Amino acid sequence: MAIVSRLLSTRAREQPDSPAFLAGADGRALTWREVAGHAARWRDVRPGSRVGLVIADPLVFTAAYLGCLSAGLTAAPIDPRLTATELSEVLTRLRVDVLATDHAEPVIRPETDTCEVDLAGPRLVWSATTTARPSDAAALRPAVLLTSSGTTGRPKGIPLTEWQLMHAAGRVARHHGFGPGERGYTPLPLFHVNAQVMGLLATVAGGGSLVIDRRFEAGEYWARVEKHSPTWLNAVPAVLASLANQPAPSSRVAERIRFARSASAPLPPETARAFTEHTGIGVLETYGMSEAAGQITANPLDPARRRRGSVGLPVELELIVGGPDGTPVATGAEGEVLLRGPQIVSGYLELDGAGPERVRPARTAEGWLRTGDVGVLDDAGFLRLAGRADDVINRGGEKIYPQEVENVLLAHPGVAAVAVVGAPHERLGQVPVAFVTSQQSDADALASALRDWCAERLTRYKRPTVIEVTDALPLGPTGKVLRRALRAELAGTQ
Repeated sequence: MAIVSRLLSTRAREQPDSPAFLAGADGRALTWREVAGHAARWRDVRPGSRVGLVIADPLVFTAAYLGCLSAGLTAAPIDPRLTATELSEVLTRLRVDVLATDHAEPVIRPETDTCEVDLAGPRLVWSATTTARPSDAAALRPAVLLTSSGTTGRPKGIPLTEWQLMHAAGRVARHHGFGPGERGYTPLPLFHVNAQVMGLLATVAGGGSLVIDRRFEAGEYWARVEKHSPTWLNAVPAVLASLANQPAPSSRVAERIRFARSASAPLPPETARAFTEHTGIGVLETYGMSEAAGQITANPLDPARRRRGSVGLPVELELIVGGPDGTPVATGAEGEVLLRGPQIVSGYLELDGAGPERVRPARTAEGWLRTGDVGVLDDAGFLRLAGRADDVINRGGEKIYPQEVENVLLAHPGVAAVAVVGAPHERLGQVPVAFVTSQQSDADALASALRDWCAERLTRYKRPTVIEVTDALPLGPTGKVLRRALRAELAGTQ
């Protein structure tokens, strides 16, 4: 019996009428008995199928996702906001056999079975007109097929086994102290690994409950928290920054919450400080990625042991900071973060949608996954991230990490959000340019003030040559800045 199927059966037997998952907006709930019952209905889907989950309703997505894992199918979560054209392209790239959706007018493709899905289960509304399945030539049949965020280039397929997913969920549950008395709240997109593993699967592993919203709504956030009484919050830096500027929750609400967990993007220290001072809720900073099925490092639960500006300690996996040859650098020196262990993905799928499906190795010959993240380990083993290796700006041989410059700019009271990227320069190769958002109306005055601010806090070569005040930054679904869009703008290709 599959791991998820076995766990759902256990939860249904031991906690049959306890709420497992609740919809934040309207309070609908699924008990553990109902979750297990829904999962059983997915066993009628043809074994081995790749199932594209294009589902907006958070409870329906949860039931379908767990059903696919329980039935031994491959779940391929897809952004439900895609247009019909975009969706068709994604279904082709992922070689999806079954489209499962709660859309009122589902996209019908001749080669793809289509199911309408709700809390009663999947119902076939279109049968493929050919006996061949899109995944017949699949190189792998993982439990979940994710794609990279694509913030720096074309997405690649990340195939994860059920063991890898549930091992990560167990690590999350143990580290965070999840159990039957715990309840989380997450408004993060369910088609990303954070909400899936740190939310859904960690709840299955720990036996608590989870409140789910389909999107973050700043004006409704604390009202829903008060209504559902969670003990922990699942957030990203963009959410924490927004909440620091909203009316604070009452002390009665805040005192029940053990921590707000931050992941998916770098957390500026100023954002963490502002959120905690404003709400009274401590931030537990972590670090994860899809290739590790989620969590890699996390700060300790004990607030006194947390280190602001650090993403914490490795959680049940091997981690080093290595040089160009992959050997560990000295303590306190910068290098690339490398991961190793059976919980780390071993190969990527090339998602071109044409020709035979190809797998390329994700690890080195020594078994290390190169994350592309630049970091530093201190003498206690805490990891600090400096930024992405491909985001580093080379200004005439001087290396500039955007995150350092961004943190300085974010400390200015007039700045709401910021992104620093490299702009082409004839003589120096690259120079740093800052894009900032603000609620101040006088953009020229703010830009001038920020130049003075940087002059006092950054050595000359790190200072942005241009500070552009803009209405908004291009963001991905989890709040990551799409730096490639900003670089393309600077290069004049947009």
